[in-house]
Amino acid sequence: MKKLYTIASFVLVSVISFAQVTSDAFPEPTDVSTKILKSKNLFSSIAAKATPFWTEDFSGGIPTAWTNASQPTPPVISAPWVYRGPSTNPGVSIGSQGAYAGTNGPIASPTAANGFMLFDSDYYDNGGTAGNFGAGTYPCNSITGGAPTGHVGTLSTDAIDCSMYSDVSILFNSFYREYTGIAKIAFSIDGGITFTDTLEVHPDIEVNESTASDYQVMLRMPFNIAGNPNVIIQFIYDGTILYNTSYNGYYFWMIDDIELIETPAHLLDIKSETFGGWWTGYQSTGAIGIDYTFNPLSQATANPYRFESVLFNNGAADQNNTTMHVEVESSGSSVWTGSSSPTTLYTNTNDTLSTTTNFTPTSTGIHQINFWASSDSFPTTDTIGRSTIVTDTVYGVDYDWASDGANAGNGFFLGRSQCGQVLGNAFDMYAQDEATSISFHVNDESVAGAEVKVELYEIDATVTPYAPIYLGESDDYELTQADIGSWVTLALSQEYDVYANTTYVAAVRGYANPTDTSLISSSSNDNTLSFIQDNGCDIGSGGFGYWYSASKPLLIRLNLGEFSVTPPNSINEDIFDRKFSVHPNPSKGIFNIDLIDEKNGDYLISVSNILGEEVYSETRLITSTTINLSDLESGIYILDVQNGDSSISKKLIIE
Repeated sequence: MKKLYTIASFVLVSVISFAQVTSDAFPEPTDVSTKILKSKNLFSSIAAKATPFWTEDFSGGIPTAWTNASQPTPPVISAPWVYRGPSTNPGVSIGSQGAYAGTNGPIASPTAANGFMLFDSDYYDNGGTAGNFGAGTYPCNSITGGAPTGHVGTLSTDAIDCSMYSDVSILFNSFYREYTGIAKIAFSIDGGITFTDTLEVHPDIEVNESTASDYQVMLRMPFNIAGNPNVIIQFIYDGTILYNTSYNGYYFWMIDDIELIETPAHLLDIKSETFGGWWTGYQSTGAIGIDYTFNPLSQATANPYRFESVLFNNGAADQNNTTMHVEVESSGSSVWTGSSSPTTLYTNTNDTLSTTTNFTPTSTGIHQINFWASSDSFPTTDTIGRSTIVTDTVYGVDYDWASDGANAGNGFFLGRSQCGQVLGNAFDMYAQDEATSISFHVNDESVAGAEVKVELYEIDATVTPYAPIYLGESDDYELTQADIGSWVTLALSQEYDVYANTTYVAAVRGYANPTDTSLISSSSNDNTLSFIQDNGCDIGSGGFGYWYSASKPLLIRLNLGEFSVTPPNSINEDIFDRKFSVHPNPSKGIFNIDLIDEKNGDYLISVSNILGEEVYSETRLITSTTINLSDLESGIYILDVQNGDSSISKKLIIE
């Protein structure tokens, strides 16, 4: 479904994610999940449509006819699933006991209180002690640091009669967190002698990501398995998948409330939603189709929001007049609605739909986007919500809505002991503007004293693999202790014109330093393009200066130009037609405002953050003054000076 050029034309994607918070080429085990997949209420939505013909809620422990073991090929070892029940120790209030369980508790299934099943790969390898790799009771790694061995846990049901049903779906609660283990299901129709048709349960979950604790799964049983009288289902935790040369396995998988149902005739699902035209809309603009979570009004006006999603017909019958619906809300009120053209979606297929019209915002602020789907036979899917902030000047792709680091993910190395790298995000221009500064979030693993600078690049779309072209930079900047875990904004050495129909890269450069390392935090917006330039770190085979794509977007934002004067409403002459000066800008928070050759009068001076929230306001009777904003966080703010019916705005940068 995804645009082919994100894989084929971008040859540089062959090496990704090699700059995260570790000196190795792969992230270390951690108790922090960089993404949590939220649940859809499958049970409640399907319960009225299909009555289960087989269930298991583990209220009586592990059923006696089930098999809790396997015979893997050495050195891989078999490890058992564990039952958590009302009378077990630990009990149902305890989830994983591994060293990297963090705040993750037990599964939040409907009947968790009467018991559930757990495979605790984390605990099995380290016994609950961080860094104690290979020292647990069922280790999947070598205690001496040698090659990982791996472990496997298989939990197999007894024979289930599915002979009355030609189309069967499996529903169950699944709380899963992944490092290098994989959650799978396989099937047997020969009494458990062979298991085939293996399905990955959570293909959407990647390294250091997890589901929500109440996550519900629905899987279609392979058609060659359904209809048989003796189906055995096997739940497999595969801790032998070697993503890297460091560790096998980790973290956990909990399951509960398993149901088998006859697949409902009518069942739609909606996924992979986008508001930037990632799937098809990019073709009409010639751009990438990025989902901009911080979107300047000038760019959003020139490039209206393009809504798309992938609809799945998981039911047994074709769905006629299948339609995607979208509603945009601002300040709690609906400001736009749209839908796709209706189509027939055949059983067990999917299709990408887009709204027939696009949304052009008229004001700044947070916009909530709601996606759902329907058909003649299916009233509505669950609603998926996405958000975007229409800003005055800030261009971004991250989810750090309050710009406080609360939604910052793992860090990508910028400067490290043996080398420095350049990290950047791509930004398409749809309206001519000027680039003035670049903001970035300093990951909390960084060290004060590290030197960095910001840089601006342009992409030549006719050249592949991409090799961004250098345009300009800021002065070098030394990180302070206050910068660690915070946003920093650096002004470019001059304002650079940026032109429509061109893609630019807002980047940060780090330098080699034996002790003062620097990292930029990441986000989890899938519909983006980000870069790493390897300057001696040897993260791939491209050599010094080669550009690779990053596996995740970075907390790097591009800040665009100034504002023009608001035309007066009832007077003939603009009072700001002479000179308006703010200096120094950027500053640490002290700004001098001068209205040269202007008349004395009542001047309302206000400052707003990028969300449009007023953070400072006062009225002065003189044309020159100083305002103190040093108590505000570093970042981009908008200064507005009003007199009568006229006003002028300028961007302030607090370093």
